[in-house]
Amino acid sequence: MKISPDNLTRHELTGLTAHIVASSDPGLVCSRGVVIDESREMIHINTERGPVRAAKQVCVLDITLPDGGVVRVDGQKLRGRPEERLKKRLRRW
Repeated sequence: MKISPDNLTRHELTGLTAHIVASSDPGLVCSRGVVIDESREMIHINTERGPVRAAKQVCVLDITLPDGGVVRVDGQKLRGRPEERLKKRLRRW
């Protein structure tokens, strides 16, 4: 299945470019790089300053899709392992 803005939260983020636009930790804001790993609560981004670990629940991310589109996602919606997010029902807004 092709990654689109509608189904982004059901896909694995590894390999996509992410930019942290807001966070309760001011040291993480404006971190941009490639997602190298994600766990249930954390996302690991390889930036030019080195690897950054950010808690998903306190971040708002701009994720660049393979087709070049950018999607802003609340990290709270990304909580959980990628394989478990498939089963999760997400409310439409």
